[in-house]
Amino acid sequence: MENRISEVITPDKQVEVMKAIEGVQTALPFLLKLQEDERKHMLLVDDGRKPFLEKAFEYATINPLLNPGPGLIDEALKDFEMFKGLATFETQLASVLEMITDTKRVAGAEAYETARFVYMKAKMELKMGKPGMQAIVDQLGKLFEQANTPKPPAAAPEMPII
Repeated sequence: MENRISEVITPDKQVEVMKAIEGVQTALPFLLKLQEDERKHMLLVDDGRKPFLEKAFEYATINPLLNPGPGLIDEALKDFEMFKGLATFETQLASVLEMITDTKRVAGAEAYETARFVYMKAKMELKMGKPGMQAIVDQLGKLFEQANTPKPPAAAPEMPII
């Protein structure tokens, strides 16, 4: 068994990290939480669409015939700047989230591997006739089977791309 992680998140460290996360939410009080049906029907902008947005706003700014109405281009430009700024945060946070997820996976796998070893050892001790092992094997076996029962996969949301 390889032990790649041997750390503890202390209560103080947990409070510190939760305050940092809260700090992001405080610094960006305008963040939204969409309902699934809103997300599903919303047009999706990705990096490949940025040049289209930039050029359309440029043309609408210099050619009054293309301007969709008073203030709309100004608001769209603000939205576009917001999009680009949030994309930068998203990239950085996605990187941190990936490391958290991977570290959590390693910690869980190491703990699970040891727990399975304990279960296997309990079954071996039961076979050798050691008293008190049947109840342990029964309880661990029941929990092991519950944990290994497949759960139906969650459906991925559909997002239209323009």
